[in-house]
Amino acid sequence: MSGLDDQTILRETATRVLDAHGLVLEEVEVRRGGKTPQVRIVVDLPEDQLGSADLDTVAEASRELSELVDADDALLGSAPVLLEITTPGVDRALTAPRHFRRSRGRLLALTTADGTDYRARLLATDGETLRLRQEPGRDDRGRPLKRPAGTSERLEIPLADVTSARVEVEFDPPDDLAQLLADAESPSSDHTAATKEI
Repeated sequence: MSGLDDQTILRETATRVLDAHGLVLEEVEVRRGGKTPQVRIVVDLPEDQLGSADLDTVAEASRELSELVDADDALLGSAPVLLEITTPGVDRALTAPRHFRRSRGRLLALTTADGTDYRARLLATDGETLRLRQEPGRDDRGRPLKRPAGTSERLEIPLADVTSARVEVEFDPPDDLAQLLADAESPSSDHTAATKEI
């Protein structure tokens, strides 16, 4: 069995290399189409950090892991393989609690089990509940959009009720973002968020 079939050794080696660079292994994808199989390793920052992984750091970890793969056939076998190390794209679906923890402060487009769509900033999560501030945005004429009927600006939505979620690209985050996040994480702050009923 090659490393393409059993990725245990590759995952252990990649995790060790990435740890040394302050990165975490998000997933390993193997694509067998074409002459040369492709192995795509998706890396990210630890879930307690905000922001994006530094591309120079990712490149350095990539060089190090590539050297190990070239030197040890146990990782991916002896046949040629195209190895790619990348960060998650902004269009990645948020599916696991760690994805939401990494997205604190980001603007999300999400849908709940009852079909309600929200555009809201994720302020905090405990892995079970999302604490959000709705930011409906503007229509194509620049007019402010309204919040869904019967909802307040602040929401708490159980993660189990979210059927889809993605980060929205945002060029001008609010100036008070650091304060919003600090207030949402503070155990002594008064959270008057409305819990969404499903």
